[in-house]
Amino acid sequence: MISLDPIIIYSMLTLIWIWYRGNRYLSHKGRFRFLREIVINLFFVYLLAVTYVTMEPFYFTNALTKENTISFDTNLFYNLLHMADGYLMFQLLYSLGNVVLFVPLGIFVPYLFKHTRHFFVILLLGFFSSLTIELIQTSFTLTRLATVDDLFFNTFGAVLGYLVFTTIRFSYYSNSSLKNNC
Repeated sequence: MISLDPIIIYSMLTLIWIWYRGNRYLSHKGRFRFLREIVINLFFVYLLAVTYVTMEPFYFTNALTKENTISFDTNLFYNLLHMADGYLMFQLLYSLGNVVLFVPLGIFVPYLFKHTRHFFVILLLGFFSSLTIELIQTSFTLTRLATVDDLFFNTFGAVLGYLVFTTIRFSYYSNSSLKNNC
């Protein structure tokens, strides 16, 4: 079993990120857009937060080399309904947390990458991002269980974020066209 200190990992990643963004700024001075840079850096912080929330407490092992089999709960909502019998609030918070975790993905990605501004692209991106997290959890962590519930709620969160993005984008463009016509 390997135990990793997230402070060291995130500090190194942040330093590499600052170096990369600094070099990018120096090589593209004329095309620097302040708002976009803020959003890119917020997206980076979001990705760090998602890895922390989904991989904490950072105890890793290789489940493929052990006699243990990889477990993936494929019964939709079964684990959710039985994880805290009698504690409906905990079940609702767990579900809501999984949805909220992926809402920023559905907002940031289409803002930063124009070619992803399609419903099915965000749906697939949310699904495969969640699937990647679940497979890492079940394959390499001792304390996490992969469930199809997480896939469902995370994908729903990404789609919900995309709907928020398209609503904001539509209202922005419709307001700016109204102002230009007046």
